[in-house]
Amino acid sequence: MNMTDLKRTITGSIQEKETVSVAVTSWRRFLIGPVVGLYMTGYMLSYFTIIEYTNATWREKKFREANLTNVNATSSDSLCDVNATDPAYKVQDEATSMASKYLVYFSTAQGAPAIISNIILGSYSDALGRKFLLFVGVSGTGLRLIISTFIINYNVNLLFFICACLVEGCTGQFTTVTQACFAYIGDVTVISSGRTYGMAYIMINLALSLIASSYIAGFLIQHYGFLVPIATAAGLLVITLMVVVLFLPESFPSEKRTRERDLRTMLKNSLSFVVSKTRDRWKYQLIFAAHAFSEFGFIGRLGVETLYMMAHPFCWTSQEVGHYTALRTLAVMVFGMGLVRLYKMLLSDVGIAMFGVASYATCFFMEALANNNSLLYIALAANSFTGLESVMIRSIASTLTDASRQGALFSAFAAVDVTINLLSDIATGTLYSLTVGILRGFVFIVLGGVQVIAFLLLLTLLIGWHRERRLQSTEKI
Repeated sequence: MNMTDLKRTITGSIQEKETVSVAVTSWRRFLIGPVVGLYMTGYMLSYFTIIEYTNATWREKKFREANLTNVNATSSDSLCDVNATDPAYKVQDEATSMASKYLVYFSTAQGAPAIISNIILGSYSDALGRKFLLFVGVSGTGLRLIISTFIINYNVNLLFFICACLVEGCTGQFTTVTQACFAYIGDVTVISSGRTYGMAYIMINLALSLIASSYIAGFLIQHYGFLVPIATAAGLLVITLMVVVLFLPESFPSEKRTRERDLRTMLKNSLSFVVSKTRDRWKYQLIFAAHAFSEFGFIGRLGVETLYMMAHPFCWTSQEVGHYTALRTLAVMVFGMGLVRLYKMLLSDVGIAMFGVASYATCFFMEALANNNSLLYIALAANSFTGLESVMIRSIASTLTDASRQGALFSAFAAVDVTINLLSDIATGTLYSLTVGILRGFVFIVLGGVQVIAFLLLLTLLIGWHRERRLQSTEKI
């Protein structure tokens, strides 16, 4: 997608009902991309840091309890020199299992309150504007990172991370920010292909943030420990908040906002997509269900995958994990989201989403069977088209939805995302801790199976939509 297409996408047509006032036609509307990019860089940098800090803390504790003082508990290389009968091997598995359990605690503290707060806050963005939602989301994550910086600096008990996570959960977690950005794009783009390219613009910035955070986390943790990366993440959130407040224009002006402020009505608006008796209800139901199953794999993989790669037989360092994650994301950005325009020439929107889900499933099954570095990189290649589902599903749903209800739509998406984030973190973390000593890759087999379900749901949507169009064509005749 070149800059001319992007400019046309964001600007749209003044005559279109879904375009916004002249105030949003300045270059500053493009800042929504860097805003989500900066935010997610800080968020993911803290995510990787806390995962590895928790893992390193438990490894150090378990080795100390086992009186294995001659083994460096923070080095993966030293643990690769031992065989399965060595006591250090068993201690490593115990430490990994405990780290996985604690990550489940943190995810629960974030996700449980975020389910409710996302629905409420997202719906209110149709009444209060998108910058309101961005401000709340960025502020909540910023507070969590500041608290986490103090926890790591003063070596406080790991359970205090739960308090930090609760603070962020009450402001909606990362999905508050992402839903605000998608709603923003829904405000400033026209329907059809314009909406798709706008969603791709956000997803490309998200991909760039994952690449950057992977490299930064790997480098900083490897060379400076854990305090510097978590403090850097907090600094990025402060910068993001300043950009939102001082430079980003509001995309949803007051004259277009709903006057309704009743909480029950706002909640009803978000839930109406899947419960109201409308002609498109079945489409929304299949769209949200397929998205939920697909996101289960994407979100669920992040935590356990880091533990998986740092353990035997791969024994990767923080920097190696960072390089792998960054390379995988770059491949997705180039061969997945970067070629959306080409795929739209060959496939329907639903067909493109199915292609992305199939890529997920293939990657997970290959990752489950990997026992050396080469197989992990083959899985990386199979993963190259996985960003397509998220782009196309949101674009399809946004095109189906009236301009005045974009905030309610993306609050519903955010509620799905944060619910799946919670469930997948708990499920994959618990499953990995239970099976790490039996079959390390079993969790990825399960994630691959979940993607198969998402594929079948999208296939049902494709067939049903085709049948509906055929019937409508027959009625016209």
